[in-house]
Amino acid sequence: MTGGREGATHGERYPREAIAAWAEDGDAERIAAHGEDLAARRRETHEQLRSLDRELASVLRVLALTPGRQFVERLLALLCRAREAYVGDECGPRLLASLIAEGQPLDDALYVLWDAGREHDELRACLFHELLLRGVNPELLLPRHTPRPEPAWHDLAWLPDRLADMEYGAEFPNLGYGGSAGIPYDGLTSPVWVDAAVRRAAAGHRLSERSTADLLESIDGPPRVGGWGNYEARVFVSDRLIPRADIPGVLTTLPMDCVRGLAQHDRFEVEAYSLDKVWETLYTTAAGGGMYHPGVYGAYGRLAAWRSIAGLCGIGATATAAAVEHRARACAWYRFEADSEWFFNEIYDYGIAALAPDGRHLTVLAATDTD
Repeated sequence: MTGGREGATHGERYPREAIAAWAEDGDAERIAAHGEDLAARRRETHEQLRSLDRELASVLRVLALTPGRQFVERLLALLCRAREAYVGDECGPRLLASLIAEGQPLDDALYVLWDAGREHDELRACLFHELLLRGVNPELLLPRHTPRPEPAWHDLAWLPDRLADMEYGAEFPNLGYGGSAGIPYDGLTSPVWVDAAVRRAAAGHRLSERSTADLLESIDGPPRVGGWGNYEARVFVSDRLIPRADIPGVLTTLPMDCVRGLAQHDRFEVEAYSLDKVWETLYTTAAGGGMYHPGVYGAYGRLAAWRSIAGLCGIGATATAAAVEHRARACAWYRFEADSEWFFNEIYDYGIAALAPDGRHLTVLAATDTD
């Protein structure tokens, strides 16, 4: 190593050729010192950027929530200049659409929907579904001969532009300047305890698994995108018809983690569930998120719930929304809870089961928000 070179100066920038010259001189210490300086400066800059992003997200949030045309106009203008920052989870288009739908008068929300410009297509697409879920007349959202805000290839374009009967129970987080409170969850209302005799009688049904990757991806979408702690989905077919009276016992015998290790006298409760309540549970799971996750808000919560129901029905998301709803109405739906090791029963736990119209195909989704 030659001793004639001066050490790297803190904050100095050097071309690659200079650093290569240090290497030729055998000055590893100088190269390493310069690298440590760069790493420290990068950490400092990264933290400054994160802090600025948080502050910018707060500004965007306040503009979106404060009623008035001047606020949404300034919001849209600011988004054009802050696109790199607002793309993230801090205050992206999914959240902003929910904030606008919550905080703005309908006329100003419609201004964003139809006058925001192509640069805000994702915001507009989400806002359309946020307003629809809040009960806004579809004729106001889609004036005659007006195309939907999302292009035909967009995921949200699969959803119907009218609320289905099952969707009128949608709830929303309590949004405010300082943050959001999650959506409350409903538990079982009239559960039936499945006793040991019922469980033993159900053991006579032989079921084989018929899960496919595509169906499972649809079924477990709500807890997956909602950031829940754990979830599992399975599809089974029985060698013979399963009477509806046998479903509670059959559920306790399934080869699934959510009921594994369940002793005969451990709590297992089930009740017949309406499709409306199933949709509401799945929507809340995705839109409201888990304990440590904000969820995906209304538009994508709606999509996740529909796709999950499609998978639970056994037809997948390649079918039309009308076909999914028709099939779902023909299924028998159940919700269950248990005191198995998998279900911690500390925060939010549930199981949903769908028996197909043929009486042989049984599809199950279980979710828990405890790791």
